[in-house]
Amino acid sequence: MATYHRDWKVLLIGGSSGVGKTITAREIGLRHGISWLQVDDLRLAFQWSHVMLPGHTDALYLFQNPDAWQLSPEEFCKGLIAVGEIMSPAIEIVIDNHVATDAPIVNEGDGILPSLFARPIVQKHVQSGHVRGIFLFEPDEKVLYANMLARGRGAEAMPEAELRTEARAKWLYGQWLVEQASRFGIPAPEARPWATLLDRVLAIV
Repeated sequence: MATYHRDWKVLLIGGSSGVGKTITAREIGLRHGISWLQVDDLRLAFQWSHVMLPGHTDALYLFQNPDAWQLSPEEFCKGLIAVGEIMSPAIEIVIDNHVATDAPIVNEGDGILPSLFARPIVQKHVQSGHVRGIFLFEPDEKVLYANMLARGRGAEAMPEAELRTEARAKWLYGQWLVEQASRFGIPAPEARPWATLLDRVLAIV
C-alpha cells in the first residue's frame, strides 16, 4: 500500500449519500492516526437537542418531515442543498477550531457543500494549505439505490416508490455537487472502483 504525506489539518469529504464517504474518512483517519467526524452528528445534535437556532432554519428538519418522501426528486434535492446551507456556518467553526488547535481531523458528510470553501474563514485556511476538500461522485442512480438497500437504516421498511424518490434525489444532488465542485475548483472523482478509492483520494489530497 502506498505511503502518503499529510500536510493538511482538515480534510473535507463531500458527496451524496451512498458513495463511500464514511468508509473513506474512517480509513484515512486510521491511516494517519487522526479523528474523523460525521456532519450528520452536528445535524442530529441541532435537530434533537432543542437548541435555539436562528430564523429560517426549518429546512434543517427535512428528514423529520414524514411528507419529505412525497416530494418530487427535484424538490427533495433542493431540500438536501438547503440542509447543507444551514449547516455551513457550524462546519466552518469546526474547521477553524481544528486548525487553530492543531488537531487534525477528517470531516465527511453529504451536508458539505462546495460553497463552504468560499466562506471567509474556510477560504483563508484553504489558501494556507491547512484545509483540503474532495467530493465523491456516483454517476449511476441504480448503484445509489442498491447502496441504500444494502446499508439498511430503515430502507427495508420503506415503500419502493419512496426509495426510488430518495435515490433519484441523491443522484440529482450528486450531479449538482459535481457541477458546483468544478465551479469552486474542488476535485470530484467517481467513487468506483471501490477497491482503489482510498488510494485515489489520498493521492488527490
